[in-house]
Amino acid sequence: MEPRSERLLLILADISGYTKFMLASQVSRVHGQQVITALIEAILAEVEIPLQVKEIEGDAVFLYSVRPEDDQAWHQVSAEVGRKLLRFFEAFAAVLVAESESTLCRCAVCANMHQLKLKIIVHSGEALFHSIGNFADVSGVDVILVHRLLKNSVDSDEYILMTESAYRDLRFPTELEVYRSSETYEGFGSISTFVHLPGGAFEKSRQTFLSGDAGHILATTLGGGLREVRGQFKTLLQGEQLAELRHLPMKRRGATRSILAGLLLLLMAPIQLLLFPPLTSVRAMIRRHRRRRLEP
Repeated sequence: MEPRSERLLLILADISGYTKFMLASQVSRVHGQQVITALIEAILAEVEIPLQVKEIEGDAVFLYSVRPEDDQAWHQVSAEVGRKLLRFFEAFAAVLVAESESTLCRCAVCANMHQLKLKIIVHSGEALFHSIGNFADVSGVDVILVHRLLKNSVDSDEYILMTESAYRDLRFPTELEVYRSSETYEGFGSISTFVHLPGGAFEKSRQTFLSGDAGHILATTLGGGLREVRGQFKTLLQGEQLAELRHLPMKRRGATRSILAGLLLLLMAPIQLLLFPPLTSVRAMIRRHRRRRLEP
């Protein structure tokens, strides 16, 4: 690839609370990563032209949208990107709701997943497209800046932070409530920013879910319950449930009881498979019924 410079929108969709969540879920890190993967996949499922994925950076998705030379085409692109940014919050929250409504488990993963939030950084600038060996890369000062902006002074875990250039370029379906701020970084000086706080995406999505069609609720909770049991079984096979037994007195009394405990957990998997998905569905339907009774 011949190096070329492009004007573009640079976007980082990052999961707030990722480190704390994974640290709290160390015993069930496979289960925890399954939740993170589902959230990343929810964002990726919303990506379509003009947005393109540059790469997945652990708990973040790095995207960009090249600016067309034609002003009318750029107006359409910026409007579509603005619509997608808001849609990311809806898709992210919908997965969290589906995951939380599809489990009866109270492990660290299930107990803390609702604390995960989405933050989005947007900057409008230039980047250099080039190749290193067989790998395509996007680099430049503006790429560095959008990553620096992940470390900011916004007092929230759920927001869209836009540089002044991005705020000027983006078009949203409705006028967003924003407040003006600034961030300072070595080498860049003071960067003017505009911040939008979506506020309560999880609760809004949960209300929508429980007020929705009964068939959709049943399909979501049954399917999610099956995935939950499968995830727990994978965790068990990789020894993570057994590792937790190290904290129990019987673990210190010898390997025999640990093996017996492992076999017991294996025997419990079919029981969970038969009971957990229906029970989560019944619980969701009861919540739906209660919500409908409270509606005027």
